[in-house]
Amino acid sequence: MKNKLLITLTLSIFLSCDPVSKSSSFNNPFVENEIIYVVTMQSNDKTSEEIAEFSRLYTALVEYNEPETYGWGFFQKGESIMLIERYKNENAVINHINNISPGGLLEKQFGQFINHFEIVEINIYGNISDELKTIIDGFNFPTSYNSTIAKYSRD
Repeated sequence: MKNKLLITLTLSIFLSCDPVSKSSSFNNPFVENEIIYVVTMQSNDKTSEEIAEFSRLYTALVEYNEPETYGWGFFQKGESIMLIERYKNENAVINHINNISPGGLLEKQFGQFINHFEIVEINIYGNISDELKTIIDGFNFPTSYNSTIAKYSRD
């Protein structure tokens, strides 16, 4: 009898618990429209030290000038250099494009970027408009567009 009572009490406590605490990190808002770039690059005959120094400089410039760029990182993958860019939404991508375009805040530094890296391929993940695709295609880099099926990103 005591065992049945203990099991019943334990089961009722377990079933009455909220599976996700209101104070947990799951309560944070999600970034619904995040756009992620994965850029495959090669060095333009620069030393690994030159690549590392420029990568740190460019990362800091993007961080300082683009508050809606959520992440920016250069990574070594064998002989390739991978750049992963995370944007809050399409407007953040457009802001970045404006910054690197003629007359933009980072125009000069983007010239240095192209001097350091050969862009082999750009893979873009997330739902973007045809208008933005047209702007991106104007840069003439091999680009693939990959729409979202299911995902989440925390702010």
